[in-house]
Amino acid sequence: MNHPFFVDMEELKRYLNDNQSEKIIEKFGALLKDYQIQQARLDALLATVNEAICIIDEKDKVVVWNHCAEYLYGIAAGDILNQPIEQFFSNLMLTKVMKERRTVNEEYHTPCPDTHVLINARPVKLSSQIIGGVCAERDITEVVQLHQKLSKTHEEVETLKLEIDKINTQTDCFSAIYGHSTAIREAIGIARRIAAAHVPVLLRGESGTGKELFARAIHAASGRKGPFIAINCGAISPSLFESELFGYQPGAFTGADRRGKVGLLEQANGGTLLLDELGDMPKDMQVKLLRTLQDKSFYRVGGNKPIHIDVRIIAATHRNLEDMIMKGDFREDLYYRLNVVAISLPSLRDRLDDIPELVHKGIQYYDSIHNKKITKVDPALMAALIQYPWPGNIRELFNVLERLVILADHSLLTIEHLPNNFRQSAFSLPSLEKTTRDINLSEVTVHIEKEMISRVLAEEGFNKAAAAKKLGVPRSTLYYKMQKFGIECQ
Repeated sequence: MNHPFFVDMEELKRYLNDNQSEKIIEKFGALLKDYQIQQARLDALLATVNEAICIIDEKDKVVVWNHCAEYLYGIAAGDILNQPIEQFFSNLMLTKVMKERRTVNEEYHTPCPDTHVLINARPVKLSSQIIGGVCAERDITEVVQLHQKLSKTHEEVETLKLEIDKINTQTDCFSAIYGHSTAIREAIGIARRIAAAHVPVLLRGESGTGKELFARAIHAASGRKGPFIAINCGAISPSLFESELFGYQPGAFTGADRRGKVGLLEQANGGTLLLDELGDMPKDMQVKLLRTLQDKSFYRVGGNKPIHIDVRIIAATHRNLEDMIMKGDFREDLYYRLNVVAISLPSLRDRLDDIPELVHKGIQYYDSIHNKKITKVDPALMAALIQYPWPGNIRELFNVLERLVILADHSLLTIEHLPNNFRQSAFSLPSLEKTTRDINLSEVTVHIEKEMISRVLAEEGFNKAAAAKKLGVPRSTLYYKMQKFGIECQ
């Protein structure tokens, strides 16, 4: 840099009398030396750092422009110094920071096309007066371009995985049941072994855990040629239940179809009938169903001719049938008839390890439906999804994912469009030791990200590649987050 601060000491002496000159010149010389030392240190600092440094004055004119800035933007210091910075850049963060009297740290910025930086900027203050602004910009253009290439490659890989999944779906009846946690693998293992046995199956689990999906997979793997028919015992009026299940003869009752009706049991002949929400079945129908299971035949409403059937029964319920038996609300003999093989399906909060996989499968599905291109998931969102208790289980998860995909503006899925009630529940962390009135969303997000990344790294034995895959982010993003939060591998 040039040093405009120059004084001719002999000329200065002529303006001062003999008594004053020696002391003043001595003090002035000391000040000049201090200034030169500080200037030399500043020059060395500007030449040493790897960031592009720019300082402007209160009139937006460039007063400092180091060699890294010259290299990054291809603008020589001689061309830009003492010139308004607006003549060289259209997208300026530095002047905005100075005028708004605020500070930015490690903020992503594109000062000009095809140049990507992380910028630190703040106003320059003299007492309470703003006299300019300073910024340091770290070039991340190559990293961003590499990330874009990796994202494109990741998208191509995901497309190939979809094709592979389609092939697997055709050969493996249980491939549509996602997850690799111990609980879900055990449930699938039991379902595989009993699929071809043609015995009744009782699927137990909370609402939304995928009981009908399991039932369909068991039917598909059973080799039965007949159809899969599902009936929701809680959705049919008790007065209509018998006619829906068994059908009726022509003219069996007032308002009946003159041609009669084939019941769901008869429709399922040779196949499988799913009795969903078994605990809601009317008490009188429980007796008739038990007789049907024992005799493998039934009578239509108003009919006198037995209809023989070969139907596999799969029942599903979220209710405690044992308690219902104790209270007299469910027949014990029917319970034992249907409970030949029971499969307990885990709730989503009991299989948190499966959430990243379920999230990506859900995104792929809703991408294709809504013509979106979601390629990345913000770690903060993934952390929030894992923190949430999921009372509605997988059904609720997929509802949230569809909302996020529909409202997403870019290829990155973030927490921005999460429902408010979801945010309140997911961010109510005991470990935060603060109420929502004392902490803002950005602080909560940082806390969740750091906690989640640390936990997954530990679970994966500090294997960063495996941790990145589990978190659903590129490895480069994981490295950046680890550096940002000061997380070290042990």
